[in-house]
Formats: sequence, structure tokens, C-alpha cells
Amino acid sequence: MEVKKPKWWRNKRNRWLLILGLFLCLIAGGYIYFIQRTPEVVSSDLLPAMEKNQDRSVKDVAQEVADANYFTLSINPNAHFSNGESEGTLQIINPESNSHPITVSVVLDETNEEVFMSKAIHPGQEIMQAKLSKNLPQGVYAATATVTIYDPETEEKQGATKAALTITIDN
Repeated sequence: MEVKKPKWWRNKRNRWLLILGLFLCLIAGGYIYFIQRTPEVVSSDLLPAMEKNQDRSVKDVAQEVADANYFTLSINPNAHFSNGESEGTLQIINPESNSHPITVSVVLDETNEEVFMSKAIHPGQEIMQAKLSKNLPQGVYAATATVTIYDPETEEKQGATKAALTITIDN
């Protein structure tokens, strides 16, 4: 006794399409299964913070770590001095929102000569007036301020950023 196969099964193309469809469903199901089973990966930078905060989500701890490392700076790009020996307006502000102390070095672009170096400026501190370490003649000078960021606990250098300045000497 011979079993009669359905009409659509007799066509070889239909059989291959059915097998291909089942194969694709199997692959898609396996992909979804393994994606759902993938554990949450925590950056090694967050591991110490995660150990202390096991009851909080990774997202909350990551945001806290990012906020602690966020840095802003306010510096006036136009320093003005009445003469090369007097104090002038430099205006460097390390906002309270920062958690890192900084130092600022100002170097003339043309000669690469340092004309100002600050002491540590802690969060919430500012330098509004400053005197240059070199007596400059009257003129306008292009300069670069290098802001060095330090770890508040170890006092090790964490990084640096630069800002363009224009120094104006009146007399």
C-alpha cells in the first residue's frame, strides 16, 4: 500500500523552501535564546564600585562613576594686563561641580615660553587676577593654557586639556 503524498510536497522546489524556512526558524530561535542568556558585562573600571553597591543597578553605579569623572573648566580667552609687570585679568575657574584639582600653565605660542604657572586650583576656587612670570612688552600675544587635572586623593596627574588664549599688554 502506497501512501499518496500531498500535491505541494511532490514539487521539489516546495520541499526545499519548507526545509529552508525551518532552518531559518531554528537559527532565529537559537539567536534569541543565546542573546537572552548573555550575562550583563561590567567594565573593569566599574568592578570596585559594583562590589560596594551590589543592591544597585549597573546603570546607576555607572552614572555615579561618570559624574565623579566629569570635568568642566571656565577660562577667559582674553587676558588683559595694563603693563607687563602688573597684575591682569586671567580668570581661571575650577567649578565646585568638579571633583579634581587642576594647575594651569600659560605658554606663548610663538616662543613656547611659559609666562604663567598656577598653584593647585581646587574645586570651587578661582584665579581672577594674576601676574605674569615674564615681563612682556606692549602688544597682543597668542598663547595656550594647558590645564592639568590631578587625582584628588593620590595627587597623580590624570590628564590634561588645552585652551587658546590672547594676552593683551597695554603699555
